[in-house]
Amino acid sequence: MITITGYGLGNYADLWNIYVLFLGAFVALLVSMFSENRIVHVAIGAVFAFTSLVMTLMLGNLFAGVGTGSPIMISGFSSLLFVTILIPAIMSVLGMSSFPKTNKPGLMVAIFLISLGFMGLAVSSYNLLFIFLAFEGVSIPTYVITAFGKNDSELESSIKYFIVGAFSTGLIIFGISLYYIATGSLYLGTVSRFNEIYVLGMGILIFGFGFKLAIFPLQGWAIDTYTGTSNPVSSLLSTSSKIMTLGVMMNIFLSSVNFFGYLKPVFAIIAILTMTFGNLVAISQKNVKRMLAYSSIAQAGYLSTVFLVAGTGAVTLAIISILMYAMAYGLMKGGSFIAMNNFDNYDLENFSGLWKRNPLFAASFSILLLSLAGFPGTLGFIGKYFLFLSVISTGTVLAYIVIIFAVLNSVLSFYYYGRVIMYMFWKKGNSKPVSSNYITIAAAAITVIFGVLWFALYSYASGMIVHLPAILAGGI
Repeated sequence: MITITGYGLGNYADLWNIYVLFLGAFVALLVSMFSENRIVHVAIGAVFAFTSLVMTLMLGNLFAGVGTGSPIMISGFSSLLFVTILIPAIMSVLGMSSFPKTNKPGLMVAIFLISLGFMGLAVSSYNLLFIFLAFEGVSIPTYVITAFGKNDSELESSIKYFIVGAFSTGLIIFGISLYYIATGSLYLGTVSRFNEIYVLGMGILIFGFGFKLAIFPLQGWAIDTYTGTSNPVSSLLSTSSKIMTLGVMMNIFLSSVNFFGYLKPVFAIIAILTMTFGNLVAISQKNVKRMLAYSSIAQAGYLSTVFLVAGTGAVTLAIISILMYAMAYGLMKGGSFIAMNNFDNYDLENFSGLWKRNPLFAASFSILLLSLAGFPGTLGFIGKYFLFLSVISTGTVLAYIVIIFAVLNSVLSFYYYGRVIMYMFWKKGNSKPVSSNYITIAAAAITVIFGVLWFALYSYASGMIVHLPAILAGGI
């Protein structure tokens, strides 16, 4: 148990990996009173986020509630999910060092850390009131940082994001109220007394949280926001924020036994439409950053397939798979958006001949793109393989149909990812030098290392969720 100046924190000591992020935000604000040196503040953000990562890993497969009847539960699942949130977040913070869009870096780093702290609380909460408060603790700071550059595109992106976010907040509140009416409780996994109201409430919650996950047809805001805001913010919103939302939705819907009959067909349709829409529109994009934005929509479709295992014996395998795929997604999508820091113009033609201008950077960016497509030997392929395997292992016709579409969409994505690679390696371009992006290079290296040594990651994830919260295995 951790003590401070002689006072014990009791069970709340298990949340120090989250407290340290809020402490880091305070330090960044304090330092900003004396200096607005961007490198100093980026270092503060990275150090505190990395400290939180180490502390989270040290929790291991701890399984503990914070207090009696607590709405917060620390488990290996929530810890590893938070790890997959922190890794791309650290990349996003470091990406600020080469993207000087603000003269107030201290405030921006503080907002980053506050948002991360609430993400940790969100994925560890099993009470809808706490989930809502933590979720808003993430949303409000991200509304601010989306507009932090203060140019026209960023302000427009922020306004769209805020309007859609406010609407989704209203839906979430409405869904929570119906859940409470139907169950008499705000705790997840509670059996409903009024099934019609319960089903309606859960359906509204899908739409409410679906906006943040950017599933079809709720994805419109994400394209303009990811494209219009600065690259570090695009990286944070498309990775950490999306992984957090997925984790929250898994906690809610995989514990909703009475809703399983509706959950699977609904998410089967959502997954097929989302991945197909994202990939088809990405094909026509000539702006690489916008292509990455549509690719994020397609990835949300793949991630959504996890809900098809609800109430089956494949839940454990699916959770291990989604954790592996979330880590891969954070690395490859975060590294790809941060790679955009090296370009003033995101037009496809501007990537021509990149291999000759910076071979290591071109190779690293190519690896991330191939991993997004699911190329063997990368962590993206491993994550998809085990996720699709877990869905197929349920043995239902619906599962087979969804996975057929998922595989076809993965093959389709090779076209537009491959087109970028073709421009970088085989098309002649200008001789303007491009600096190395060490964040992208590191992300690519980790993607390949764990793509080859995937069994080590799989074994570690299996050990971390040995005490899987019972409500996540609902119906087994």
